Amino acid sequence: MKRFTPFAVLLVSAVALTGCSGASGSTNAATGAPTAADPISISVAETAGMPSAFLSYGVQQGFFADAGLDLVVDTGAGGAAAIPGVISGSTQFAGSNTVSVLLAKGKGLPLTMVAPGTFATETAGADFSAVVVSDSSSIQTAADLAGATIAVNTLENIGDVTIQTALEAANVDVSNISFVELGFPSMLAALDAGQIDAAWVIEPFVTTGLASGARAVLWPYVESMPGLMVGSYVTSETYASENPEVITAFQNGVSATAESISADPDAFRAALTELASISETAAASLVLPVWNTEVDRDSLTFIEEQMFTYEITDTRVDVSTLFLD
Repeated sequence: MKRFTPFAVLLVSAVALTGCSGASGSTNAATGAPTAADPISISVAETAGMPSAFLSYGVQQGFFADAGLDLVVDTGAGGAAAIPGVISGSTQFAGSNTVSVLLAKGKGLPLTMVAPGTFATETAGADFSAVVVSDSSSIQTAADLAGATIAVNTLENIGDVTIQTALEAANVDVSNISFVELGFPSMLAALDAGQIDAAWVIEPFVTTGLASGARAVLWPYVESMPGLMVGSYVTSETYASENPEVITAFQNGVSATAESISADPDAFRAALTELASISETAAASLVLPVWNTEVDRDSLTFIEEQMFTYEITDTRVDVSTLFLD
């Protein structure tokens, strides 16, 4: 039986919104092309931490202002609540992982993807996401995760999908793995207390865990697909069709921010102490996600196939329908 997760509840609510509110986002239509001299104010819902820090860095460095946008980063509506927000029109853009976007599209929500978010690195052992175990655990390798209880931040989402994909690629039986839902900040303590066998964490919790003695036994993003596109930015189809100049401006701001971090990652690391409340020591050693300027449709196709394989969804999604072009 499929678990009725909190995210599924939010999707059902968002589907209801599309039936009650008519054209979503239509009240937010911009007038004219945005310019630095005459900017347009937009809100972007994004998860607190590294994802929101990326946008905030772009704001800090003036990249979005140069594109003609007065961008407000709303971390309160990040995560699972972000997608219903763009459907209702309460926010113009949402940052969300690709599994959540595909689940929403499979439910019939009128979303369109406008820009890429975070990408995995190409190297197992050096990525911003890992499955870790305590220093005293009997789990020594990925093979030992068979039958384990693994914490993920959201059930039936990108953690489940990539962990199972990576383990099966290593010929590990995933049929008896149990996933439990915990917030990232709670995972390392639960691991130390023996409440779970393993935890799927992202930065800065990867670096924090390893520094305290935890061991990484799986790098699920990279070991599923090196360079996997994990995050994305979406808006409603109506908002995108009514505001093409704003979409272009947002894409330009995202691209300029990505290019800046790629060219000078140390400057971004230095900014993380303020933007994400990460200590200077942690910021200097953590593994940054990769940010690119183009959406990777191969990643979307791969993730969609794996979602169906592991019964995260029983609805197939044509990836091309995520885009207006």
